[in-house]
Amino acid sequence: MSDALRTRRCECGAADCTEEILISWDEQDAVDHSGEDLWIVAPGHELLGARRKATIEANDRFSVVRVDEHE
Repeated sequence: MSDALRTRRCECGAADCTEEILISWDEQDAVDHSGEDLWIVAPGHELLGARRKATIEANDRFSVVRVDEHE
């Protein structure tokens, strides 16, 4: 397990976003390998381009947003 923080680019989708977030490898792995359509965005950023989305986790460093395009 690794609690050390590293930087990762915000995935909000804004063309001009250069925000970086701090995230541990364990946090990143949990999102990336969840089997869901999850995105990691900087605090205060909106995930662009999704019709249906919900924030499923948030802390002072980032938010995890789930996208549901299946209806």
